[in-house]
Amino acid sequence: MKNKIFGNLKPDLNRYQMKLSAEKSYEYILATALACFCFVPGSISLFVILLLVFTVVQIIRKKMKFVFSPVFLTFVLLYLAYAFGILFTNHLGDAFGYLEKKLVLVLFPLLFSFRFEHKLDLRPITLGLVAGTVVLTILSVINGIKIYHLTHDFNNSFGSTSYSYIHHPTYYAAMATIALLMVREGVRNQWKYFNNWTLGIYFLLTCANLLFCFSFASLLFFSLVIIIVLLNYFYRKLSRTWFFAGLVFLPLIPVSAYYGNIHIRIEVNRALNDLKTYIHNPNSVFEKVRTNPSGNQTRLLMWTISVQEFLDHPMGSGTANFDDKLGKRLRDKGLDDYAELKYNPHNQFLQVAVEIGIFGLLIFLLIIFSFFRMARKYRSGLLFWVTFNLLFNCFFESMLQRQSGIVFYVFLMCLFAAHLENRKSFPKVEPDEQLFNQ
Repeated sequence: MKNKIFGNLKPDLNRYQMKLSAEKSYEYILATALACFCFVPGSISLFVILLLVFTVVQIIRKKMKFVFSPVFLTFVLLYLAYAFGILFTNHLGDAFGYLEKKLVLVLFPLLFSFRFEHKLDLRPITLGLVAGTVVLTILSVINGIKIYHLTHDFNNSFGSTSYSYIHHPTYYAAMATIALLMVREGVRNQWKYFNNWTLGIYFLLTCANLLFCFSFASLLFFSLVIIIVLLNYFYRKLSRTWFFAGLVFLPLIPVSAYYGNIHIRIEVNRALNDLKTYIHNPNSVFEKVRTNPSGNQTRLLMWTISVQEFLDHPMGSGTANFDDKLGKRLRDKGLDDYAELKYNPHNQFLQVAVEIGIFGLLIFLLIIFSFFRMARKYRSGLLFWVTFNLLFNCFFESMLQRQSGIVFYVFLMCLFAAHLENRKSFPKVEPDEQLFNQ
């Protein structure tokens, strides 16, 4: 009788193990893709092909099923807006290349629409991102040492693009910051290998990376995260008297960063002076970039002419026409050198508005709103912070113009959405309250 019972259960057990094996393989592919992307960005093409083949096999085996997700549709709509903009392009070849680079807006939503029955396990994916950023850090330090041996200048050897030579510093800083938030999620959920020591060590590593990357926007965002987390923690742990007394010490965080790093101090002073001058006389930027060029002046210049272009052509100037349209405006101002450099506006909202107009901008805002809404619906602090990080950085950089940005954010946002939406497969799942409960 005993053999009969266990004999009937054995095939079911084998099928269950096969299912888990397929799901775990999927998670390990995602984790490896994320890790390798950190230090070998071009490898993402190979992993997309691998994921596509794996997904097709699992569909044939009837292990994965298509699940429609409205938030994924917003990415597709943005891609279609760029495709429609080809009708107005002056550079057909460049426009098709543009669409090729933005194909992840369709590929990732499509791939993550096919899912296993159970939700994704974020633990191996978090380990993958952490491992990738650690390797990236090691490579960055090695590159900094090489430059130092040539220049004997520490600040220039371990600062900005000298340190972050694989990705633009803002993207590197975003990867490190989001990895830290995922480590924090692991500590909260008591994943294996995740504890307060892990969080503390990776926190210090992230601080070092942000200081060396020297991305002003990323430092502002990181400071904001730390302030909100500390406020929330002390609000729950301390009496109201001690809590409000502790608020007095919060300014020490930005003050310490300001006086502890000469790059930050110089950049803050320069940014405040440039902003004050621009507010007093916006047209002064056209003269400033000639007499006293700087990163801030260049950004203000590109913002100014981008707004002018959008106001003159609210329906968009056409896909891949950005350099032409803004280049003409720069030449009209006698800034031929800047026109030749073909700068982007360092603002994703303006980038979208100039190229595909008001409707494209509304679609992009819909993407942000949809993911914020999903984060609120599932009470996911992790998705909230990733979306907020994208939103915040988009004010200072054209985050979706480089592969480092569009691949990283679309990949993670689609992954988190698939993870959250598949929670219904599990009974009695507690909502993720990371944003509000530390």
